[in-house]
Amino acid sequence: MLRYAKSVCKYFFDKGPYLVLLSILPSLLTALLFSPTAPLDYLLRYRDINFADFGVMYADIHRLPYDFFYVGIIGMVFYVVAFALMFGIVDRHMRIGEFTLSFKRAKTRLNYNIMTALRFSLGYGIFFLLADLLLAVLYYLWAVAFGAGAEWLVFSIISWLLVSGVQLYISTRMLLWAPFMLHTGLRSYDAFRMGWRQMSGRMVPAAVALFFVVLPADVLTVLIGALTDNIVWRVIADGIIYSVVLTVYVVLMYTVFYDVTGTERMDLRKIDLWSKRSWRWLKKKDKTDETDG
Repeated sequence: MLRYAKSVCKYFFDKGPYLVLLSILPSLLTALLFSPTAPLDYLLRYRDINFADFGVMYADIHRLPYDFFYVGIIGMVFYVVAFALMFGIVDRHMRIGEFTLSFKRAKTRLNYNIMTALRFSLGYGIFFLLADLLLAVLYYLWAVAFGAGAEWLVFSIISWLLVSGVQLYISTRMLLWAPFMLHTGLRSYDAFRMGWRQMSGRMVPAAVALFFVVLPADVLTVLIGALTDNIVWRVIADGIIYSVVLTVYVVLMYTVFYDVTGTERMDLRKIDLWSKRSWRWLKKKDKTDETDG
């Protein structure tokens, strides 16, 4: 049950900080437009709810900073680039044991991974926006039915738990979509179907690994919501949550992919990089994958 969680945790504490730094700027910018914690944070402010109409309520849930929406769009574009780089960095490290953030390889990674990163970002973005919209609709329906009272809060908490559970399930099912697009030559839809099927039997350990990073994010949301009403702190928290959760997701994605394909992970091997034999092996391995990313 914990096999993926342990592996991802070990990798994250070793190389994760570099990947988080790579994605922190896009995360902070994106948080100005889309807040991953808004539906939960809204439950903490239920006494101040405005039920005038759905549009007002939706805007109030997200505290949308309309003056900065273009900054959030820029952040989303940057995130496509960050994903393209992270796909190449993590895959190369696991495949040949070399972890590098060099600008020299950035062009190759972008050329090879950018379209997959774009599809990945759009697919997940639409999915989470729909889930977010569904929660807002449910909140509004309970408000119409019960008003701003304890009943609304109870039904809204239940709705948040159910929708969050569905998000966790589908996110876990979709783990192999991007790697299969990149490394099997399958079209987007075929890669999605194959990835969905290949997750059978691996859902529980993968979902547990995701849950271990999502839970602290929810706890952080509650703490910040309880301690301050400052929008700046919430944007910073959202940015950190985006960066950490999505970094862990990419690491988990390749952890499961290498397990499914039965490929040996070279980042786990103890290789003497200073020996001539190791350098010859690495160069030979590298030549076979010039277009890897």
